[in-house]
Amino acid sequence: MAAHRHQTSLRGVRATPKPKPEGYPSYGPMNRRYVGMPGHIHEVVEIEGKRLAKVGFDDRKIVYYLLDDLELDESAQRGTFHDREG
Repeated sequence: MAAHRHQTSLRGVRATPKPKPEGYPSYGPMNRRYVGMPGHIHEVVEIEGKRLAKVGFDDRKIVYYLLDDLELDESAQRGTFHDREG
């Protein structure tokens, strides 16, 4: 298993996956399903020099994206669906 490092400073930041061309190697069917839909970052993990964001959506689905493939809105209210439970 590769070593990885967690980065939580972006936790709760609103993130919207950017559209990518067909055949883009970092997008599978699940990544494409959520393009253009806003979610919130749960955490960022760096693996082998790549920063992957774990993004949660309103339907409680979690999808991983390269951080560079997301449009971030740090001015929006921060939070994840976990913060709204309770």
